[in-house]
Amino acid sequence: MKPRLAPALLLGLALLASPAPAGATYDQIGGGTTRLVLDREFTRFAARAGVKVAAGAPAVKRGRALVLPISGGNLDPTLGMGQIDQEGTIVLSSARRRIPLRRLSVRTKRTPLIAKVGGSQLKVATSSSISSRRDGFGTAFSAKRLELTAKVATRLNKKLRPRLPFEEGQAIGTVLSRPQPLLATVLPQGRATVALDPGFVAKLDEHFVSVNPIFPAEHEGPSFTLPMTPGGALAPDGAQGTLRTGGALEFLQLGAGQVFWREPWFEVGLRRAVAEVDVEPTPAFPGKLGQVPIVDLAAAPVATDPRRRTIAIAGAVLTLQQASAAAFNQAFAAGKEDFRAGEPVGTLTFAAQGQ
Repeated sequence: MKPRLAPALLLGLALLASPAPAGATYDQIGGGTTRLVLDREFTRFAARAGVKVAAGAPAVKRGRALVLPISGGNLDPTLGMGQIDQEGTIVLSSARRRIPLRRLSVRTKRTPLIAKVGGSQLKVATSSSISSRRDGFGTAFSAKRLELTAKVATRLNKKLRPRLPFEEGQAIGTVLSRPQPLLATVLPQGRATVALDPGFVAKLDEHFVSVNPIFPAEHEGPSFTLPMTPGGALAPDGAQGTLRTGGALEFLQLGAGQVFWREPWFEVGLRRAVAEVDVEPTPAFPGKLGQVPIVDLAAAPVATDPRRRTIAIAGAVLTLQQASAAAFNQAFAAGKEDFRAGEPVGTLTFAAQGQ
């Protein structure tokens, strides 16, 4: 077994390496804010130099703090690695000219602040003190004692012509970024439960159709459990994303048809589940249909716990899709319309663990 490293040591090792580690799992960033708090000495210098610092919408300035909405980027919250993109601008102006810092990005490196300054994308500041910690489903990244880079100091002096020159290594302030994921990666642990509706079970019994789990799916009576598999991602509020599961459900009528729902994916944002569907035997039946919708997924209460990073849905009603009803009628009802779109199939319950 490999020894476990402390999170701070992991972050340090990751920052020293140029490529991302093989285990990095990046979440797309969906929101949050970044605060750049200007150093008191820097604000006094700016006043003496005749330079004003302002914010361009949707960024705002509150005292010495410049607050910028986070617009995107990608981040591995477990390692605190990635890039955080901001909306808005930081505008420096003198009596002669003004220069905006556009396309601001925070990178979890020792050159954390990047921006487009006067037409070029430049490293704005360096920091000798960076840190990262978990913040609910996301991350809190900070870089203390930001120091101005030589290129940006030169660019500001050339464009603004301040009364006092900007200098390389000049202390600017501190940045604190709190990005939250658009979709949080779901860890492949735990199981989702599909409890079949009694009416649906009775109809299957009338047609002498048994329902069987195929490993790693399992069941106890009418309730089937499916393991959560890699690749799933859900919004922290449970409103979007996909829960991926493994195993399969086999619907079998001896001497007649056989329908497989393999590796169901529950697409909570689209309110449906899809699976690799196979209707056997061929050539009497169509065989493998690929990944197609199998059931619709109704809205259900969502319980989220940012501290534990869990997203749970209980009792979401599953109803038969038109294509599934047609496949069941073909395989089990000799073409009669005994199975209908919209009839209850069961309920879905799960508690997913975000990374």
